[in-house]
Amino acid sequence: MRVERHGELLRLVLDRPTKRNALDLETIQGLRDAVATRGPRVIRVEAEGPTWCAGADLAAVMSHPGGRSAAMHLFADALADLVESPVPVVAVVDGAVLGGGVGLLCAADLAIAGRSASVCLPESRVGAWPMMVGALLARVTTPRLAMDLALTGRRVDAEEGQRIGLFSRVEDDAAAAADQACAAILARSPAAARAGREAWREHAGLWAPGLRERLHGLAEALELVASHPDAAEGMSAFFQKREPRWASEE
Repeated sequence: MRVERHGELLRLVLDRPTKRNALDLETIQGLRDAVATRGPRVIRVEAEGPTWCAGADLAAVMSHPGGRSAAMHLFADALADLVESPVPVVAVVDGAVLGGGVGLLCAADLAIAGRSASVCLPESRVGAWPMMVGALLARVTTPRLAMDLALTGRRVDAEEGQRIGLFSRVEDDAAAAADQACAAILARSPAAARAGREAWREHAGLWAPGLRERLHGLAEALELVASHPDAAEGMSAFFQKREPRWASEE
């Protein structure tokens, strides 16, 4: 991940385009370290390449049990860090967002999308489930729509994404629109923004209390799902480019 400081603006750029900006342990930790940076008044999250974020780096994380568990809990903390950031977070999306990347998207205060943006939760196709993502997804859309996306793994384009609350707005030039949004935020009172966001989180129901603890509970639930034979079969089928053969529930 590339970290750039431009005065009071902090740009976090997912910069693994050949890996579809998939999240490995180093990238997740880099995100946490960057969000903890003191001084900026706006954090802007964006990505290089046609895929904004493909979620977990399956080859680097999911195939190693120790690394898998560590990554799940590290990702839970990274999502909570973004939500609890004392400064506004703006996601700039112009490409595909999948799996855990949807969690990053939903953790942001604003999500500005380009016309090529799309969202998909493919976990059920490989015998997994978007556990931590769901804690944030149902906040920006409805629980029923969140369940639809998780169960079917269908792709949502930019226009539908805006209609159901995944994107704040859809623009022909997402980067330029984000420039304007960040400039507008920086022109306003930082004290009001900080106090207002904290008050809304605490009193206006924007986030249920105990988010970090619930995210870690969901990470533990994901570990159980990932330990099922279906998950191993799903991973094998994914890498072998074939349809999975699920175990019987009997």
